[in-house]
Amino acid sequence: MCSRLRRNQFPLALLLIALCSCSSLDPDGEWIYQRPERIGDGWETASPAEVGMDPKPVADLVRTLKNSPGHLVHSVIIAVDGRLVLEVYFDGFTHPTYGEDPISYGRETRHCLSSVAKSVTATLLGIAIDRGFIAGVDDRAFDFFPELGDLNIGQKSDITLEHLVTMSSGLEWDEWTYPIGDPRNDLMKWLVHDGDLVRFVLERSSVADPGAMFRYNGGLTNILGEVIHRASGLILDRFSELYLFDLLGISDFSWIHVRPDFVYASGDISLRPRDMAKLGQLYLQGGNWEGEQLLPRAWIDASASAYLALDSEWQGHVGYSYGWWPKSEAYGAGAFAASGWGDQAIIVVPEFDMVAVFTGGSYWEDPLMESHEMMLGYVLPAVR
Repeated sequence: MCSRLRRNQFPLALLLIALCSCSSLDPDGEWIYQRPERIGDGWETASPAEVGMDPKPVADLVRTLKNSPGHLVHSVIIAVDGRLVLEVYFDGFTHPTYGEDPISYGRETRHCLSSVAKSVTATLLGIAIDRGFIAGVDDRAFDFFPELGDLNIGQKSDITLEHLVTMSSGLEWDEWTYPIGDPRNDLMKWLVHDGDLVRFVLERSSVADPGAMFRYNGGLTNILGEVIHRASGLILDRFSELYLFDLLGISDFSWIHVRPDFVYASGDISLRPRDMAKLGQLYLQGGNWEGEQLLPRAWIDASASAYLALDSEWQGHVGYSYGWWPKSEAYGAGAFAASGWGDQAIIVVPEFDMVAVFTGGSYWEDPLMESHEMMLGYVLPAVR
């Protein structure tokens, strides 16, 4: 449970305004706060003051975005104490995968989440292990691909599922030197490859011992998707429906298929922001959902702790773990996030019992503010 503000820590007049379920009018008259609506999707709602938040920083954030055309933020969702307290949407453009067409985002609009898919796939791996489809993260990767025995030599034979989910396989891969869309980017090479997609990743040269070095590698996440497929007999999108989304009350989602029987596990899943927040809430609650343990607590703890630290902090990320990015101490103890290109984010902040969700369109240019800046400048001050 978070340590929250006492209600007498900000002006009484402001508190009374915020407690009104209708709204608070910003001083410049440009934005009216509306308490998120209960729509029967499992979310309870509240005003900021009802969960001990100072509403002013939140209002300042939305007002700043509203007054800054071209800010490239598509939505902001905040849940505290398991209740939605902020839900705002903006106009923008669809993800490049879907043509970058103008769109007015809203509650019922799915958003393409880029690499947030990696966190979803990691979650599904934890579920597959918990349900007995897979023995554990110490299973060797090549055990699931006996047809690739010619590659199962030297350092590569020691690669485990843990090395795949923590991106510490030691395999050569370059996904960051060249931008998305550049044919020199290894992920782009993988996407257009017409041969064996798993072999394409595992035949790469070893540059470090497994477990010794972090190297961002979407190919590894796609191998995990195929591991789940082979172990369970279910293609990843169907597995996600049966063992995760149905249980969270999420029915509106879509995955990209690289091939009819191969799901793009590392990118471009589409979810509604409210449903993104449910995934964050599942992690915040230690893997428990409505009394059922969907994911082991130990998996959550591993996801929140850096398996390997980054050389330098990046957007508040200080390491990488089981498909998630542990955050800096500025977020409080134990915070971590799912993160995707364009500034898609699910941020779990246990110290304040908070989940924050952001979607955006900063694919080719910098936004007015990244989610990291919005958190440090507005959201976290509202709960401190």
